[in-house]
Amino acid sequence: MNLTLADVERCLSGMSEEGHEKVTINSVQTDSRTVYEGDLFFCIDGANFDGHEFAHQAERQGAAAVVASRVVDVDVPVIMVRDTTEALGRIAACWRDMCGARLVAVTGTAGKTTVKEMLFAVVSQKHTAAKNYRNFNNQIGLPMSMLKGTCNQDWWIMELGISVRGDMEELAPIASPDVAVITNIGHGHLEGLGDMAGVAQAKTALLRYVRQAGSAVVSMDYPMLWDAAREINNAPVGFSTQNFEDADFAASYLGAESEGWGRFRLKTPEGDSEMTAPFCGEHYAENLACVAATAHQLGLGRDDVINGVQAIEPDSQRFCCKSGGNFMVIDDTYNANPLSMERSIKAAANMAGERPLVLVLGDMRELGEEAVEQHVKLGKLAAEIAPKALFYKGDHLDDVAAGYGGVITELKDTETFIKKWQALGLTGAVALVKGSRSLSMETYANLLSRELGCKAGTEEKK
Repeated sequence: MNLTLADVERCLSGMSEEGHEKVTINSVQTDSRTVYEGDLFFCIDGANFDGHEFAHQAERQGAAAVVASRVVDVDVPVIMVRDTTEALGRIAACWRDMCGARLVAVTGTAGKTTVKEMLFAVVSQKHTAAKNYRNFNNQIGLPMSMLKGTCNQDWWIMELGISVRGDMEELAPIASPDVAVITNIGHGHLEGLGDMAGVAQAKTALLRYVRQAGSAVVSMDYPMLWDAAREINNAPVGFSTQNFEDADFAASYLGAESEGWGRFRLKTPEGDSEMTAPFCGEHYAENLACVAATAHQLGLGRDDVINGVQAIEPDSQRFCCKSGGNFMVIDDTYNANPLSMERSIKAAANMAGERPLVLVLGDMRELGEEAVEQHVKLGKLAAEIAPKALFYKGDHLDDVAAGYGGVITELKDTETFIKKWQALGLTGAVALVKGSRSLSMETYANLLSRELGCKAGTEEKK
């Protein structure tokens, strides 16, 4: 990092102390345990901790300076600010401007991390690039990800995650994107965003912060989102999985191949043909169309998209297919909302084919007043799919049961789960494991994978 203490001071207060031009900042930290010699430590006041209490530890470990919102008794320079989290965002924005990096900001209810990873793989073929680690996408994760970017990188591909009104107005100015991407909208974070109209307004607020001569890439398949986007940007670049005629960028899912690969149709201005990729499900067609449209804005072509996505490694907790014999465990445990849950269940049912389908599900959190309704709908969806068995963990078991109308086995502990699974007497099956992050549903996915001898990328060729 080619940043001096004087740079930091000018960014945060407009002026610098004499001699601080010679103090080089090696990196920025918000955790005192990770501070090394020459780092800048931000005292973040969080819900479960107060970084000001660890300023001494940061000093002992070699911090060059501390950013604080109240007095701390240390012998290194202290930069006083009103809000350290807001100041962290300002430093990230300043660093991006110093580097001159171009930035793609990706948001949406579902698929934003997958799109970010796919786009990074595509861009990296011809350019140097940076990205967030997994979904480090909030008011701390976004700036920390940007501060890890370097000045020799052409593109920074950053994911923005919001959960309450006002989040985007805090994140978007930090990113100030050259290209803004909105994957979709759905019933996610309704507790903080209100309703679907609120979701659409919150997501499209990103478009107000696109840099001059920048562009917006938005799904055409969600009328409320598309209309809200066009109120802000009169010429967004659209992509679709439903309208191949009107969309320049479109994709559709054609079915599963072996080893977790899928077959897709991809249309861009360069052509319309079939391709294969290391992921399955209709929801990935939306991701693919989105990436193709975004890549085009970056000067990359259809072949770049195909080569890039074919080279990616699937995330271990995002619809990761693990196979052994005639069994498959689909680990989609990173998170869940009504949109992603519906897509994953339908994709798993498609992949099961003639094999029995078993659903191992957990609550979808942060749905506010719609929580009961959405879990009843989940039960109805499961009833339509008609799995061999349904296991469930969470507070909304009764709501899911009301919609399902059949037998649901409550997940209480791992030992009972395995005994209930063994009692099914299956000689082959596809099991989907999915739920909100706080439920740690990966415990069940990993346990079941060990029980069945399932590993990623091991399904026999058919």
